[in-house]
Amino acid sequence: MPVESPPPESPRSAGPGPEIVIDCADLPTRAINQAVRDAVSAGRARIRLVRPAARHNLGVALPEGVELTIDGSAGYYAAGLNDGATVIVRGGAGWGAAESMRDGTVVIEGDAGNAVAASIRAGTVVVRGDASTRAGIAMKGGLLVVGGRVGPMAGFMMQKGAMIVCGDAGDGVADSMYAGTVFLGGRHGELGADAVFEEITPADRELIASALERWEIAARPEGFRKLVAGKRLWNFERSDRQLWKSAL
Repeated sequence: MPVESPPPESPRSAGPGPEIVIDCADLPTRAINQAVRDAVSAGRARIRLVRPAARHNLGVALPEGVELTIDGSAGYYAAGLNDGATVIVRGGAGWGAAESMRDGTVVIEGDAGNAVAASIRAGTVVVRGDASTRAGIAMKGGLLVVGGRVGPMAGFMMQKGAMIVCGDAGDGVADSMYAGTVFLGGRHGELGADAVFEEITPADRELIASALERWEIAARPEGFRKLVAGKRLWNFERSDRQLWKSAL
């Protein structure tokens, strides 16, 4: 049963109203999410899940004003379809964290599995550790910040938004992007199809510096480079057929 607890010491989860604590130990995922929704319906916006045991699909489709802390690692699709809530994972997260987020904030204190922040439209996703393959795939807006490294195909088919990668990137970074920007602070493997470096602007530096300061990530803003779409895939040209083959 949910019980009240005093506010936590961490400033990242501070907010108005008492906190509800839900012990997930003996509950299936459906019951956990229903308990969260019941708390929200009762006007209790600050919720903590303890002993989550890396369950899948926790904290899905939560509305604006909710502050959910998952006190441990989460499984697949944590905070998916987020609609304005702040979700903090005090551990790692499996595949698809924050997938299709409409708005809000998701912070993963550890590493993230494949396709973190896939298809997000707005808001901010922060991974303090490393992110696996296809981080930020098909982003349609918003911001993804990765404090460590990203695996292959980061930013694949990005349509809009920005990704800040403080560490190294695997092969295929920024592959087949339509628009959007990848800011890279480390080394990279083979660039993705149609990915090109562009001169970084003062506004870009300000964006990077602001994000690093906001999320307390120790990286130098001046060390980043900027990857964008070369726009050769926007329209088919016979002369670019090899590039199209590599993208497809």
